[in-house]
Amino acid sequence: MVGGWGGGGELGGRPGAPRGPARAGGGGGADRDGPAPPSTALLFYIDEEGSALVSRPVPVPAADTPLVRARHIVERQLEPPRPPLFSPFPEGTALRTIYLTPDGDAFVDLSRHAADGHPGGSLDELFTVYALVNALALNVDAVDAVQILIEGQEVDTLIGHVDLRRPLGLNLNWVAPEDPAVELAARENAS
Repeated sequence: MVGGWGGGGELGGRPGAPRGPARAGGGGGADRDGPAPPSTALLFYIDEEGSALVSRPVPVPAADTPLVRARHIVERQLEPPRPPLFSPFPEGTALRTIYLTPDGDAFVDLSRHAADGHPGGSLDELFTVYALVNALALNVDAVDAVQILIEGQEVDTLIGHVDLRRPLGLNLNWVAPEDPAVELAARENAS
């Protein structure tokens, strides 16, 4: 079960959710003087051949904390992309809540649709998992690894192929080699 981290953060507005000192409110990235300008995040989608993930820069609302930024990124990642790209997430998948720990782990709680509506196959499951992991690990400095939960519960896998029993780090093996995200990650690792 997920509850009980001290010092981490939670955002989701779910009754009975853990409440720690870093709990963020349910609002967006607006400040008291009005909305902040949007920012951009690299999000991941399935290419038109269905053979790799590709990244696309997508506007996301500005956020004043890593937790709020992470929530905005996951919400945008779950939205359908423009054709000819495909979403790696089944229709109806929703973010329930998200937690960040002080040691760089994000716990992303998705609705049951992420598993129940999944088309199946190991490659499609890899695309689903690493679209989310890579989007958070590349775009939120406070996130090093991501663990996916379903309906508030730890799961072994989504549909039988990818081990989700621990947080997973950035993995661009499933991203098209010429994609800008691969170059960005290489630059960041070199510095």
